Amino acid sequence: MAPVSGTVYMNDKPLANASVIFTPVEDNVRVGVGSTDKNGQYRLTSFQTNDGARIGKHTVTIRAYEVPDGPLKPADDMSLSRGKMLTPAKYSKADTSGLTGTVENKNNVIDFKLTN
Repeated sequence: MAPVSGTVYMNDKPLANASVIFTPVEDNVRVGVGSTDKNGQYRLTSFQTNDGARIGKHTVTIRAYEVPDGPLKPADDMSLSRGKMLTPAKYSKADTSGLTGTVENKNNVIDFKLTN
């Protein structure tokens, strides 16, 4: 495991409230996940807070949904997936995202620049 952080941009602007998922190419086990803050910055976690991701090559998926104003209704079941997707759908699937990240045995900073 090694620390991984970075910034996600959408059309050259920081992308807030996006999920970032690193899936190891080798075996799809022990994914690293993170969420971007208001500045588009993320830090990956696998089992312990901010422990990063497995060393090696990963496919990366990123998705962000519009966050509704105000409280969610119980019928929404706390699922934002019903909201408008802010990122192109291609970035939400490993086989179409075209995004990769190589995690080395060091402090890794990996930025992503997404476009429409």
